[in-house]
Amino acid sequence: MKRTNFYNIVTVNEINELDFLWNSLSDFTLEYAVEYYRVVVQDSMRPDLISYRCYGTVEFWWLILVWNKIENPFTDLIEGMILQIPNKLDIYNFQRQYRMRRG
Repeated sequence: MKRTNFYNIVTVNEINELDFLWNSLSDFTLEYAVEYYRVVVQDSMRPDLISYRCYGTVEFWWLILVWNKIENPFTDLIEGMILQIPNKLDIYNFQRQYRMRRG
């Protein structure tokens, strides 16, 4: 699941583009309890490692950042920080509900 799959495709001047003004992530809600993860020094600037440790895949690094309102992982992801980790079932249910485009 790529993060660009959450954006609609629009045609501008006969060119297909992603509509960055709207995305379905604003409708993402949780049904299952979140887990918490404390950032360790090895995770600094590496949200992909956090995703791998929490989900077993690097695929959801961007979702962890979006959910925790982290705009810049190079400056905002610091050791000792507690992150909320959405449940994988919520992610899959959301993907199924909105029938995300396949990358």
